[in-house]
Amino acid sequence: MYEFAYHRPATIDEAVAALEAAGDGKLLAGGQTLIPTLKQRLAAPTDLIDLGAIPDLKGIRAEGSRILVGAGTTHAEIANAAD
Repeated sequence: MYEFAYHRPATIDEAVAALEAAGDGKLLAGGQTLIPTLKQRLAAPTDLIDLGAIPDLKGIRAEGSRILVGAGTTHAEIANAAD
């Protein structure tokens, strides 16, 4: 892999700021595509912004007649949710 700066923001605002400040930043959520691409040297981002520590992107909640699923919610959490 190539050298890059690693960021682990705690809020969405911090993630946006890190992405805006990056020359060629990439967002890391699950890593299913990005990590193998980095290992094969097919991508060389200047910055890697890990979204895994942002609680606002996770969770399942009911709002009226809708169920909202956060983008960072895992398949296992969805499968085991009571809602």
